[in-house]
Amino acid sequence: MSAVEVLGQGRALKILAGFLSADRVPQSLLFHGPLGVGKALAAVNFAAALLCEKKRGGQDARACGECASCAAFLGGRHPDFIRVNAAYQACLRQEDESKQKSLRIGTIRAARRAMETSPILGGRKVAVIEDADSLEIEAANALLKILEEPPAGAVWILTAARRERLPKTVLSRCAAVRFAPLPEETVKEILTCGGIDEPLAAAAARDADGSAGRALELTRYGYPGALFSGKAAPADAFESLGADLPSARTKAELALFAVRQELWRSWKEGRTPFREAARGLGVVRELGDALRANVDPKAVVLLACLQARQAAS
Repeated sequence: MSAVEVLGQGRALKILAGFLSADRVPQSLLFHGPLGVGKALAAVNFAAALLCEKKRGGQDARACGECASCAAFLGGRHPDFIRVNAAYQACLRQEDESKQKSLRIGTIRAARRAMETSPILGGRKVAVIEDADSLEIEAANALLKILEEPPAGAVWILTAARRERLPKTVLSRCAAVRFAPLPEETVKEILTCGGIDEPLAAAAARDADGSAGRALELTRYGYPGALFSGKAAPADAFESLGADLPSARTKAELALFAVRQELWRSWKEGRTPFREAARGLGVVRELGDALRANVDPKAVVLLACLQARQAAS
């Protein structure tokens, strides 16, 4: 595990390195913090380090990247590692990945069966459960049974952006490691290293509230500019959502976030009076409530475009 790979999370990485160097790793861990700040990447890196045959000591403890275990891990074929996420569940259910909006009991039971077998390459088996806050109640109860009586050598790593959605019984059995919002410069660095032009990366980093994942989505869709730049922007934004409802809803949520950020910046820069900005923020909040109540995402985005136009005027 290397701080170069997970940027901006020095405190969390130091805690994990301490677990490794002391060889005192809790059997259940929860990596929690905002979306898009490196929790899943850190969980996978930590799993690799736990399974590594030659991990280094000290505060720089991490996978060596050279042993047979690391080779299997990097090749995506380590028999003692399970990554439970939407893709894993989609494969189990033979469904499209975009339809996996929550983790179900069958998925957790499948992971449990895999984790109950003896390790093949070493003394540990590791499971990473991404977006554990999306567990359905039956799945969370099934997970609780595993955490109460984990097999010897099994380590479970959960990641969650909304830890409050996890049952208290699950939380009480996990050692929590907090991941903080990323500094703006770190988000910009991540984007530019990914090939995004510096001006676009800087603008997205400014608006992303410390989330590299959200910043990447903003650059992908050109928000907030695409919501109000040009006379055809409202119609273009409306049509860009497409016919797939889950995808349209996700994009509408991002549009509301972008408009909210634009309203705040417009007020801070003196372009919009406080009363007008506050009114716009109230409208955006109502649109968010409407979206959660299953109002047509296209209608939500169209109204969001009008708010973005007003903020830019």
